[in-house]
Amino acid sequence: MTMSELDESGQQYLIQLFEQTNGDTAAQVSMYDVGEDLGMDHDTSARVAETLIGLQLAEIRTLSGGIGISAEGAAEVKGLMGGALSTGDTPGQLSNQPIMDAPSCQAVEQVTDALKSQTGNLGLDFDGLSELMADLKTVDAQLSSARPKTAIIRECLRSITDVLEGVGNSDTLRMVKALLGE
Repeated sequence: MTMSELDESGQQYLIQLFEQTNGDTAAQVSMYDVGEDLGMDHDTSARVAETLIGLQLAEIRTLSGGIGISAEGAAEVKGLMGGALSTGDTPGQLSNQPIMDAPSCQAVEQVTDALKSQTGNLGLDFDGLSELMADLKTVDAQLSSARPKTAIIRECLRSITDVLEGVGNSDTLRMVKALLGE
């Protein structure tokens, strides 16, 4: 589901959640505070938050109403605000920090999502496909970590670059190299 498919209260709530968390997928706020800022009572806040959680646009953090925005939710809001990357855009570059920040994680996730959607059309042999899938699984595991390691992501992206250079996929290769700063 996308932002355009949500009702108006759901859209407003997701945007407010994005603003209160500054788009940081690790941040936590009260679902009731988000709704209160929109003039919603506790029941309405809970209902809208539960809908967004069910759509994987928000994530539950505590049983007492703590929620956060998911990477998908942040991407939807950024898309609405004109900040989403399309396949033709250049993603951000990985920093040299040992732990990745939220914008780097989102850029990596966007590139790997684009790559996953093209995997079947790359014409890879079994070994190349196995290597690519292992690297993508490792990237996914790191992105789901509370402290994703830049060095691990960087090495996976280098390995993915080697695989893509072997099949000549220029668009995705360009995006991966941009993340690596090459």
